[in-house]
Amino acid sequence: MWKVSFSIIMLIGLLICVANGEEVDFTQPLTLGQCIRIAIEQSPNMKTANLDLISSGLSVKDAKAKYYPSINANAQYQFSKRVDFGFNEDNYDAQISASYQIWDHGKRKTSLNQAKASAKATQTDYDRTIQSLIFDVTNAYYNLLQAEKIIAVDEKLLEISKRNVEKAEEFLKNGKTTPADVASAKVQQSNDELALINAQNNQKLAQARLVNLMGLDKSISIKIQDDPDYDLYLQSNLIKKEFSLDDSIAKAIQNRPELNSLRARLNIAELSLRQAQLDRLPVLTAEYNYNLLFGAGIPKRDDPIVDNNWNASARLSFPIFDGGVSKRRQQNAEISVEQSKENIRSREQAIALEVQQEYFSFERAVKSLDIAKEQVNNATLSLDVTQGRYEQGMTIFLDVLSAQARYAQALINQVNAFYNYKIAEKSLKKVIGDLRIEE
Repeated sequence: MWKVSFSIIMLIGLLICVANGEEVDFTQPLTLGQCIRIAIEQSPNMKTANLDLISSGLSVKDAKAKYYPSINANAQYQFSKRVDFGFNEDNYDAQISASYQIWDHGKRKTSLNQAKASAKATQTDYDRTIQSLIFDVTNAYYNLLQAEKIIAVDEKLLEISKRNVEKAEEFLKNGKTTPADVASAKVQQSNDELALINAQNNQKLAQARLVNLMGLDKSISIKIQDDPDYDLYLQSNLIKKEFSLDDSIAKAIQNRPELNSLRARLNIAELSLRQAQLDRLPVLTAEYNYNLLFGAGIPKRDDPIVDNNWNASARLSFPIFDGGVSKRRQQNAEISVEQSKENIRSREQAIALEVQQEYFSFERAVKSLDIAKEQVNNATLSLDVTQGRYEQGMTIFLDVLSAQARYAQALINQVNAFYNYKIAEKSLKKVIGDLRIEE
């Protein structure tokens, strides 16, 4: 049973996924763009958003259909106290009727514009869903890379601790140190082993979260490609993208999907007000009816139709009194318009504040890059010098442990600084409404 289950898991892991026409091999490291496209293809939220788009499109078609005439065909068989049961001409009747609204003061046009505005609002909701998904996948992607880098750091620190234990034991044999130093070295080694175990567990959790966001089966194991900017940052200087605060706020006010959704809903409210005003005006409708009366029994192909008649009419409907319902409907529509305007103003202020917060966070993340790199350089030099002094008997082992702790913290700070920078950059783009799929 275990072998069968393992084979199934391996088979799932070797699946070739097709996302937006692109074949994705899970045995190879995935790019961020591939992860995002798979998430868009597999995410239940995106599937729901797509269905909402289809539904809004159907509503637009329904609104357009009101411009077409309504045609109905009716046929009936009847008998009653006056008409005996049978197959005589009095038992049958057929009718074709057509109706077309000639003039309605623009009600159909307003209804169509409402449907289009609603479809636009649905589109902005779709854009907001996809922006959120892109950010969540990007965040999970970088969190996984960050966890992998922390593992590499902890492995490096563990190797240093093991070498310190070996040196301390060697010095103890030569009478250059005390058993306390050996014990301290072993304690540090144990701490580093525990830190590595925690880092490995965090890596598994980060991978599981990314797999979940991508909408994949939890048994699928994926690998992801490293960000090339990380090596660029370590080797030289990372090219930092500059953002203007004023431009960022202006773009956010223009691009944010939820703000565009509120604008579309304001348009709907204004059209509803227009519709409420038009409901108090007359409507002109044309109707046409054509009746067939059959001669005798069930008609056959060559049987003549003994009689037929038709009529056409034009009907003007004018609302006179409805107890004030239409007036109150118009008043409610006016209130909805004002509420929509206030919601837009309130959301614009909130978005401006969000952009400011993310902008300052991004600035802080940029400044942290150089500081973290300088910390690593200084901590590396301090550790090398302290270890050299210890080997020459010029310092105590506690100084080595202290230098090693500073070095460990500097390496972790450097990893965190880079990925905090990447996530801060994406967060700023998200609040601006300019987050895109990366290749």
